[in-house]
Amino acid sequence: MSTNESDLEYGPTPDGAQHEHTDIEPAIARNFAIWLAVAMIISAAIVYGTFWFFEGRAATRDQTAQVYPLAAGRALEPPAPRLQTQPFKDVYLLRQAEREKLTTYGWVDRNAGVVRIPIDEAMRLIERRGLPVREGGTAGSLGQVVQDSTGGRTTAPR
Repeated sequence: MSTNESDLEYGPTPDGAQHEHTDIEPAIARNFAIWLAVAMIISAAIVYGTFWFFEGRAATRDQTAQVYPLAAGRALEPPAPRLQTQPFKDVYLLRQAEREKLTTYGWVDRNAGVVRIPIDEAMRLIERRGLPVREGGTAGSLGQVVQDSTGGRTTAPR
């Protein structure tokens, strides 16, 4: 048996020892592992029970909420303006409506007898008939250009 001054705090190692006596006792490690397993099982049971409790509450709340039309999806559309859910489709439909107005005949005001004609037809008519001129216009005004300035609108020669 040899004693070293650094081993004095741990005590002497007996002759014929198969393991270091300064290590943890196997019984302590076994008890710790058992209690750790028990604590894990209890923790899992608490987590599962809490999940089961809140899942049941959510299901009850969902069933209660379906009584109201907004929750069941039976509501009318909200008042304008509404958010765009498909902006590319909205732009496509807008362009399609604009194209239809530019390429078809239709009434603008039926009571006043105002109609719209396709843009190609309107350009052919303008080319054939010329631009409409205001009555009472003078030839001198053709050489004038209207300009905006800080003092208001003014005319200037071309």
